[in-house]
Amino acid sequence: MRCSAYGLVLALLTFGCGGPQRATIEGVVTLDGKPLADMEVQFIPEPEQGRGAAPASAYTDEAGRYRIEAVGSGGVCVGPNRVCVNDARLMTPGGGTDPNDGMPGAITKTGVRRSRVPQIYSDANQTPHRNITVRPGVQTVDLALKLKL
Repeated sequence: MRCSAYGLVLALLTFGCGGPQRATIEGVVTLDGKPLADMEVQFIPEPEQGRGAAPASAYTDEAGRYRIEAVGSGGVCVGPNRVCVNDARLMTPGGGTDPNDGMPGAITKTGVRRSRVPQIYSDANQTPHRNITVRPGVQTVDLALKLKL
């Protein structure tokens, strides 16, 4: 009986478990035409992707560029995805507290940290970036956000 179970596990590992195909996605995130640094870009498979379709994310650099590499079990699920953009400066202690960073909304006059992008871009249920079709291979998805929608 042990050999049968071992054989089943080996077969699943060899042939896969029907997991989704992954792709490499890269692009630039801008707010009103200006690149956004320190943003988390998250691709979330649309619900019809089913089980095993995990989200994938990356962070933007100083030029607003991001890249999610399809290596190992990483990468973006092929098929329809929605994209959320989160202000990574709010995820770290002290982030978003520089009033001289040149970005609107990073800090209020009272010193309260606030996202540099409208909440709609961070909410998976409201994001306007829905049903983004991801194809196999390498794909560019630039995200042009607007302060006033």
